[in-house]
Amino acid sequence: MQTLLLLLLLSHLTGVLPSPVDTTNRTDVGGLVQDHHIDLDWLGTLLKGFGPVLVPQPTPSRQSAVSDDADDNQSESRANGDVGDDSQLESRADADVSDDSQSEIRADANVGDDNQSESIADADVGDNSQSESRAGAGVGDPPKEATLIRKPLSVDSDFLEALLANEDEEDITGKDWNYGQLNHDDIENRIEEGATENYAAEIEGLVANANLENSRTDDAIAATESSGGKISESVTATPGQDFTDDKDEGNTDADESASLNSVEDQDTEIDNAIDESPEEDLVLGTGTPAISSWYNSEEFYDDLYPYTGWEDPGEGWGWPVLPTEVPDTTPEQIHISWGNASSQMVVMWSTRSRGIGRVQYGIAPGNYSQEVAAEYSYFWYGNNEGLQHVYRAVLTDLLLNRTYSYKLVCGEEERSGFQFTAKRDDLDWSPELLVYGDMGRVGGAPSLERLTREAETGKYAAVLHVGDFAYDLHTQGGKYGDDFMNRIQEIATKLAYMTCPGNHEIEFDFNPYLTRFSMPQSAWPGSMDKMWYSFNLGRAHFISYSSEVYFTESPEEEQYRWLVQDLTEANSAENRTLHPWIIAFGHRPMYCSNVDGDDCTTPRSKVRAGLEDLFYRQGVDIIIEAHEHSYERLWPVYNYTLMGTDYRDPRAPVHIISGAAGCNEFDGVCINPMMGPKGPWSAFRAWLPGMYGYGRLRVQNSSHVHWEQVLAVNGQVIDSAWIVQHHHHPFGEE
Repeated sequence: MQTLLLLLLLSHLTGVLPSPVDTTNRTDVGGLVQDHHIDLDWLGTLLKGFGPVLVPQPTPSRQSAVSDDADDNQSESRANGDVGDDSQLESRADADVSDDSQSEIRADANVGDDNQSESIADADVGDNSQSESRAGAGVGDPPKEATLIRKPLSVDSDFLEALLANEDEEDITGKDWNYGQLNHDDIENRIEEGATENYAAEIEGLVANANLENSRTDDAIAATESSGGKISESVTATPGQDFTDDKDEGNTDADESASLNSVEDQDTEIDNAIDESPEEDLVLGTGTPAISSWYNSEEFYDDLYPYTGWEDPGEGWGWPVLPTEVPDTTPEQIHISWGNASSQMVVMWSTRSRGIGRVQYGIAPGNYSQEVAAEYSYFWYGNNEGLQHVYRAVLTDLLLNRTYSYKLVCGEEERSGFQFTAKRDDLDWSPELLVYGDMGRVGGAPSLERLTREAETGKYAAVLHVGDFAYDLHTQGGKYGDDFMNRIQEIATKLAYMTCPGNHEIEFDFNPYLTRFSMPQSAWPGSMDKMWYSFNLGRAHFISYSSEVYFTESPEEEQYRWLVQDLTEANSAENRTLHPWIIAFGHRPMYCSNVDGDDCTTPRSKVRAGLEDLFYRQGVDIIIEAHEHSYERLWPVYNYTLMGTDYRDPRAPVHIISGAAGCNEFDGVCINPMMGPKGPWSAFRAWLPGMYGYGRLRVQNSSHVHWEQVLAVNGQVIDSAWIVQHHHHPFGEE
């Protein structure tokens, strides 16, 4: 619809509104191309649908050179000549060509004038406060210099004449004017000469008072006919309208003067009724127009094309500007995650329009005594159709294990009613976490419903989402990502939402994932050169790593060096005593029973080749994975060798695959069948289409960890296990 209206506007106004193209070979008056008529009702209706339209300022002096071979039918001239004119009809006065300019100009023909050039001597029918006054030139007298007196928001007669008339006129000030594209100096000179800068307001006044102006025209015509005079430069003249005089040729100059005075008196009364604008200057882009209509958002509102304020891309010399959407800074897609320190919490959200973001928070309930400003990122790469304004605020100096209320303020909008519990930093507790991977925008609705209930219990410290979000975050220009982030909001506003990347985050260099989430020990927005981090929780040290470095250009050497450093520190005597459990999580498994040809189904697994030896040597106790849309728990295994058939002091890492939260593939049904033979290292496996679920992990103490897999449709625990380790140290040192 916007495109259609724009085409209508351009087709009707071709040559009327200024154009950025070269107009050297076009005849114009005051920057407006001639020989076009404008219907006021049509213009007002169209402009009201479009919103603000920027038009050029009126030219204080006008001059036009027209070639001798121009078509006389394209313009009609007015002449106020009394002496020597038998018909007293308005027509083009053929000037004697006595110089090389070969220009045709209009004037009151003064018989006996020897200059053989025609000059304008138009009587002003309007109030001097509204238009430039011109004194009629006497016989043989030189034309008088025009005086520019203008009120703010007035409808200037010369401006309207330039818009409506189709004739050439001589520059009444005697100054030359450049008809090419205007530059800054031209604009400044015009302003100094008295031209108003409020062009749009003048057009607004024109359209808003069309009915009153038409009435004024009728009165002026009647007065003219009764007085024997003639209207020249009338503010309300409509295109193509002729004013003729049926009186005899014998009218004297005194009769004509009396006639014009009569018209001027009536015109002044109407002007005084119309022009009630305050005597103050209004600068384009500021203030509120005195005349309501499409500019005043309080008095005019259109659901399809709402008013959003002045828009002036061309510094006052623009073209019709299509309205935009009303700014909307309402926060959505709200989620939290842990920061670099235990006393920090990161709050993130997105908005449709950009605003100034901040978070207000305090000890619950309902306390917002503290405030922190948010960082901002314009998010477009991999998100051209999604919400592109993303915010991140870091709340610091939190009291550990205290519940906080917080609300988001962005622009004029806010969202409140959220709470979280700050991270605990002590050792004498048993943290519980919700664990899953591969949740889509559509699939896994049963998982989402039950996870939301779980988050409301207050018993969990965090969520571990082990890769693959939304399917995909960038799908449909980011709309899937928006839907997914809003989908998990009820969970992610209460619990720290800790993540790692999956294969469905690879597109656009992981940018949708790295912008929508903020993880510890990484810059924001993140980089594919750093998609790994670690944190301590209770008696466990958690490591998030990227399995995708083995399938992309992300630097696997950098991750490997970081892992060696982090695991070496975790294995120091002090740290292994404080946090004896080392639990790693990454997306793609090293082993699996699926028959879909994924990396985990082959002995030549890239992930296993890159990480298994390191994790074994550094004594990683548990490795949590996803990717396969199924559930499987493995016995301790290393290098395809079964290292035991129980979990009492295992001699190799225990792998747990929980990727059945609910993907989007195949219309929301996750299909990764387990129809192959069960390997000796597989302790338990489960898969059926739609058999969605998630895991619960509890670090009970230094020696015991509990795991269970929950069936989402009914909350049934389909598998559980205790892993007991009394000798936390690198494997292979026994």
